[in-house]
Amino acid sequence: MFIIWGKRTYGAVDKVGTTSVKTVFGHLYYLPLFPMSSHYVDFKTGNSYELTRMDGRSVLCGYLRIWMPLMLAIALVVFDILDGTLNKVLCALVMALTAVAAIGSFVYDKKVVRKESAQVREMMHRHFGVALDPYRCRSSLQADIEERVRAHSNDALDASWYKRTLDDAVSQPHLVEMAVLRARCDQHDGTLQTRALQRLPGARKAA
Repeated sequence: MFIIWGKRTYGAVDKVGTTSVKTVFGHLYYLPLFPMSSHYVDFKTGNSYELTRMDGRSVLCGYLRIWMPLMLAIALVVFDILDGTLNKVLCALVMALTAVAAIGSFVYDKKVVRKESAQVREMMHRHFGVALDPYRCRSSLQADIEERVRAHSNDALDASWYKRTLDDAVSQPHLVEMAVLRARCDQHDGTLQTRALQRLPGARKAA
């Protein structure tokens, strides 16, 4: 008897463009058992970027989208075997709940949108072809972002170029976007993150 086990991604959520958040699970017979890490995954290129922490929505949906249909199938089989009205009613209730949970995982993902993070990810997609938020990535994208800025600028970059750009109300839109992306790499600077997000289109400016 062969035992099928290993690692697979489940729980695709938070899709922007061709990139979704997925979680790697340890599985047994393709049934997700325990989450290991969450990633941005671009289905077009197959590129993956590990997140700094597990994505709770992806983990939850990873379980619900596999285990709930399985439980529904088992309940359907058991329903035909059971005798007694009460037992059948309880079994039907289980079937209804599992179906609602499975469908609800997709509805929940569509309804709950991280607006600011989605805007940052759209910026990344425009400039780098992959929709991710540097703030959530374990590996820093600072070098890639600054290399792109240097390629389109004749001026030398110092260590604080992006901070000055965020504070400059008349900076070019393209440079502001790159400054926002660069600022998102400084994950431990909460004040800077606030300043960066205030430069997003439609953001409410601080008084």
